[in-house]
Amino acid sequence: MAKKTVYKRLTMDNRMDIQAAIHDGKTISDISRMLGVSKSTISRELNRKLTKGMLCSTIKTIPTCNVCSKKYYCSFHPKLYYDYKVSEDKAKALRMTPRKKTHLSQEVVMEINEIVPPLMMRGQSLHHIYVSDARLQILCSERTLRRLVYRRELSVGPSLLRRYVRFPHHLPKKEKPVVIRDIRYIIGRKYSDYLDYVKSDSKISRVEYDSVIGKINDIQAILTITFVKYDFQFGLLIKKGDSSSVLKVLRGLYQKLGDKAKAIFAANLCDNGTEFAQFYEIERYVGKSFYATPYRSNDKPHCERNHEFIRYVFPKGKSLNKITQEMLDEVFSNINSYVRKSKGDKTPYDLVRAKFGKAFLDAINIRRIHNKKVKLTQLI
Repeated sequence: MAKKTVYKRLTMDNRMDIQAAIHDGKTISDISRMLGVSKSTISRELNRKLTKGMLCSTIKTIPTCNVCSKKYYCSFHPKLYYDYKVSEDKAKALRMTPRKKTHLSQEVVMEINEIVPPLMMRGQSLHHIYVSDARLQILCSERTLRRLVYRRELSVGPSLLRRYVRFPHHLPKKEKPVVIRDIRYIIGRKYSDYLDYVKSDSKISRVEYDSVIGKINDIQAILTITFVKYDFQFGLLIKKGDSSSVLKVLRGLYQKLGDKAKAIFAANLCDNGTEFAQFYEIERYVGKSFYATPYRSNDKPHCERNHEFIRYVFPKGKSLNKITQEMLDEVFSNINSYVRKSKGDKTPYDLVRAKFGKAFLDAINIRRIHNKKVKLTQLI
């Protein structure tokens, strides 16, 4: 019996690999071998997802303008570009659009509309309406009925449902673009590579990086550095959204620690914010650097969880322009002296001291605060 063909979608990571390969001048055959898919899969991906334009004689391999030296003053418009994020969005839309509309006929929807709205206006729930009407059960499922109401395809909206208005409904946030100048720097440093790297050695020191901001027009922000295993976090002041400032601050930290830095900062994970555009350059001083999946804050949950303690002291919406590094060191000394139930009623300070020694804690200006003197109240 012949084996059934298993079809697999291209992931965002695959599309990032494709864009990097285009920059390296690879052919469709090279990319198909690299990803382990057929050439027709890559060809369809490029044909469907490219921003359409005219072809010119300077394009030798894959017909895109991504790496063309003349693209900024070329007279051909519109040009051909392959962008992994645009491609991923188009693929997602292709899958989701058919699911966002009902497959019921207009006649059926009109019949449902005659039954449901009057009963909803009497204060009845959709479940009550559905189980009480045999004709409605023939026309659609209860889940489909609920979708019709939520999508406002009937003459009444979901605001008549008591439980619907009781809970908040958030509108989708506008996604920010990935700011890495050259996509090739992400290849080998993706979140999937990070998972493979830490899986190979369970004892490796994992560190997560993020930034905490105050007001939108602030000049400075806090760079947070979190040791995953110990819930230990400390912060450094940086210029908001400035990748060179982050690199300068981290370089100073690593040089202060000397040869120990590579072992302490073995696997480093950050997000795709503007301040981390040059993050890969830290590999000259420490271990490997990696980038979280774009638009996925849950790739670095330990860092995000510890930010709750920072917000006790520096609430959202308050300016961070007036805080100093000395104030920051004192705040994190208190945070790291806070007993954690998840760590067997130990403090992050004690756990890190046992692992890396007091010299490391002195180098980053974090001290032990007596349990009864820990203070996590608002400073600004």
